[in-house]
Amino acid sequence: MAALAPLTGNAYVVGLTGSPGVGKSTSTSALVTAYRKQGKRVGVLAVDPSSPFSGGALLGDRVRMSEHASDPGVYIRSMASRGHLGGLAWAAPQAIRVLDAAGCDVVLVETVGVGQSEVEIASQADTSVVLLAPGMGDGIQAAKAGILEIGDVYVVNKADRDGADATARELNHMLGLGEARAPGDWRPRS
Repeated sequence: MAALAPLTGNAYVVGLTGSPGVGKSTSTSALVTAYRKQGKRVGVLAVDPSSPFSGGALLGDRVRMSEHASDPGVYIRSMASRGHLGGLAWAAPQAIRVLDAAGCDVVLVETVGVGQSEVEIASQADTSVVLLAPGMGDGIQAAKAGILEIGDVYVVNKADRDGADATARELNHMLGLGEARAPGDWRPRS
């Protein structure tokens, strides 16, 4: 890893986190498409949960992002969490550096999606995207999990579902309860 150090520091790292089923993989795929239209080389690290019984994992993100599989400007790597807490695999920080050194302009990191304490991504990403969806649990649960505290961008996904407006209102309310910021500091807004 030390030999890679001079080659790193150029990739922009975007972390996507949220509960299972909120659309992390779909959003990741859409971001890949958008970045490729800009001519950027994109690396994707998708972390999947490991079974507490067998230790195995269904690494299905490559299947969900199959439209990018033959694009030489996209590299997709699924990783099993192997029981590592925080939403990432233990080797994810090193894998991010490898993709950076390999010339990726953007590295998208999709967390495991357990919805509880997935805050490790904030220390690895330049921008942390928190995805929420109507009917996927209330803002109090998200606040308890610590996820709302790490976001730079908040997305209410699946906005065509009933309750999307209520979820957005609740999110705005929860963000308003956060720590005080100095005038002029960046604040999330809808």
